[in-house]
Amino acid sequence: NIAVGIVADFGHGFLDSEAARSIERDMEWLALTVQSNSLNWGMTTLRKWAKADFVIVDEAELRLATGERALSLHSQIETEAARLGAEWFIVTQGHQGAVCWHKGEEFFRIPAFAESVVDRMGAGDAFLAASAPLAHAGAPLGLVGAVGSAAAAIHVGVVGNGPGVNREAVLGMLERHRRALWPTD
Repeated sequence: NIAVGIVADFGHGFLDSEAARSIERDMEWLALTVQSNSLNWGMTTLRKWAKADFVIVDEAELRLATGERALSLHSQIETEAARLGAEWFIVTQGHQGAVCWHKGEEFFRIPAFAESVVDRMGAGDAFLAASAPLAHAGAPLGLVGAVGSAAAAIHVGVVGNGPGVNREAVLGMLERHRRALWPTD
């Protein structure tokens, strides 16, 4: 088995149900994002997956998977987390930030930190890449969400998947938004 896996299912047909079962079986800890866009709408959802420890999707992707428009976001997160056996679940909401959940804790809303949006593509991937290792290491929910949000904010400030998201940039973003995260400091 592989200790930690980070999987981005973009819905291009590479990861079919058989591949998903194999990945789930071979990963001791699985971080997952499943992305829907205009080219694959409805063709790939969280429902393809039966197991994940850490999940990050946007709100539309979660609602597409559950088929629920009216049910509260918190209820949908708890339902999908239980179905997947996930201990971490993050739903991004663009300029509204993200709703973060960790089993046994209260929901935590993290603000969006983007100072300039040039290209939104890949923001969720940056959030996943920055936050999943922290979650696996057992970092506090607020820190997992804050680092993910900072990475996403930096990423939307550049065109394409160019350079920009690195340790120094994330720490700088967190420092600039410290009061929004920890108002009592």
